[in-house]
Amino acid sequence: MMRRLALAVVPAAFVLTAAGCASGGLGPAPAETSSVPVTTETGAPVTPTPATTAPAAPTPTTEPSEGIALPASCEQVWSPEALAILSEDVGPLNDPGLTMLSTEVVPALEVLDTVPSLRCTWGLPSDVGIATTVAIVDDAQADAVLAALQEQAFACEDRVVVTRCELRDTFDGAPEGEGGEVHVLGGNGWVSTHWLNADVEPEYTDDVIATLWG
Repeated sequence: MMRRLALAVVPAAFVLTAAGCASGGLGPAPAETSSVPVTTETGAPVTPTPATTAPAAPTPTTEPSEGIALPASCEQVWSPEALAILSEDVGPLNDPGLTMLSTEVVPALEVLDTVPSLRCTWGLPSDVGIATTVAIVDDAQADAVLAALQEQAFACEDRVVVTRCELRDTFDGAPEGEGGEVHVLGGNGWVSTHWLNADVEPEYTDDVIATLWG
């Protein structure tokens, strides 16, 4: 069994304007005002400067969804602590003989075949192994993957920046044992993991989420 990974108003400003009101009723007639225009010292008439209207404030734009950058190598997918534990308890990283797919959900696999991705495996060709692929997807592709997982009865939960979906299964065929898949979708990122007899704890994908999404 793989050891559990230790993871660590503004107050609104109000501007008041006062409107002056002329008084009515009986009383002395108002003093007659001069119609002579105001001039400068040189005698030139002064042209009043029209009031300048302040430009309207820009409309705030919606913040983009939080996403990830595609790692350059598998060593950037997990924390150093997780890398050491997985190597010791499951097997070496990226052995060429381990050909396990990172998902067996056909619609999800079809999306995975068309997007930028990084494939990582743990273990040797045997009845124990893990395959994880990190992929960059757009909104339509992420929605298609999520819909396919829900149709396959994956249990999904929304977290702060991601949605995590998991399905476990036991089987009597060869190889015999327990397996399953875990998928993490958030922003432009999708991490697909398929495991066999590796007893993947929640900390496996928790470490991936912390490393890639921060």
